[in-house]
Amino acid sequence: MKSISKGGVLISSKWSLATRVPAATFNTAHDRCLACQAVQLSEHSLYLEEIAVCQSPKRLGALIKVLQAQGGRKVLPSDRSGLHPLLIPLASDGSESNLVTCLLRWPEPAKAKPLVMPVVEMERGSKSVKLLARSVDEYLHRLLAEDDCSGPGPLYEAAGPDGQSLYKPGDVAASGFESKPHMYIIKNVGMFPDISESLALGHMSRGDSTSALVASEWYMRNNHFNGWARPYEFAAELFTKLGKRQEEARDMARVALRLPWWTLEGSYEAARDMGMLSGSPREVRYNLSEEAAAAAQASMSQGVSFREPKPPQAASLDKAAELLDMVVAGEEPSYDGIRERLAQAYREAGLKDVANFITSAT
Repeated sequence: MKSISKGGVLISSKWSLATRVPAATFNTAHDRCLACQAVQLSEHSLYLEEIAVCQSPKRLGALIKVLQAQGGRKVLPSDRSGLHPLLIPLASDGSESNLVTCLLRWPEPAKAKPLVMPVVEMERGSKSVKLLARSVDEYLHRLLAEDDCSGPGPLYEAAGPDGQSLYKPGDVAASGFESKPHMYIIKNVGMFPDISESLALGHMSRGDSTSALVASEWYMRNNHFNGWARPYEFAAELFTKLGKRQEEARDMARVALRLPWWTLEGSYEAARDMGMLSGSPREVRYNLSEEAAAAAQASMSQGVSFREPKPPQAASLDKAAELLDMVVAGEEPSYDGIRERLAQAYREAGLKDVANFITSAT
């Protein structure tokens, strides 16, 4: 939508975000039209910077065009109903499954490196969020490489100059990994959860459990997927499949449950059972906390358990994390049902921008 004002061209989107472009910038009506089109094409970037209050990835537009070329349907960034409160939708998969590719806006992105703004996938109304890639660039690079390996496709042209600067047709073949494109991706693009799991399961299918465990360890370590529960959940599942490794499975499941439960791929109940835990979800959460560990240590040493109370910000962040966990455990009905309380918790933690972002969803 466009309107001309004394100060320039005012361009507004459906989610009530406006950008003013100085009138002196334009020499002709055609220039004004092109400027309007450019802003319309960057509505996700504007939403990220003005509503989510975070830096938009440089190649976000290229990724959205590639997703559309795959058959996806572009989704308004404000269309967040039924999604995790920290997600910004990019495109649906074009089917009736309600599966949406999104960006994740962490409350404190600097603490999530290298997953500062990962690409994820979620089905509306579900509970878990699946990690697709650690960044827009890595996901876009991978999609272009895989499309090239499967024969000439539409993605390279759809990516435009931004995407084409990441990958040129023939790069996989030139690397010597044409028969093993996943190796090109690991060496030249980055780490991906599904590839990591596929490598481990491939070893298992060949009866090589030692190599499977090494691949699983590689998946978990070196901070590849900081703050994400799935690598540890996967390790617990692998130990369970091997049999007679229940203690290792228990330990890995407990590590997974100390991380956000919405980053589990399976159910909370399955992770709880692998972790040999009992009690209500809140009791399980407490029993895995630092407070519970300190109390247990004091009891063992017959001392007095004393810990400084959590600073107000940390307590509020923990309250927010618990709300999200309780949706996964079924103690809260839905993510939409906790938005206001979640926003209030972040507001109390001093993260006003995050709180406003959460309540801006339509």
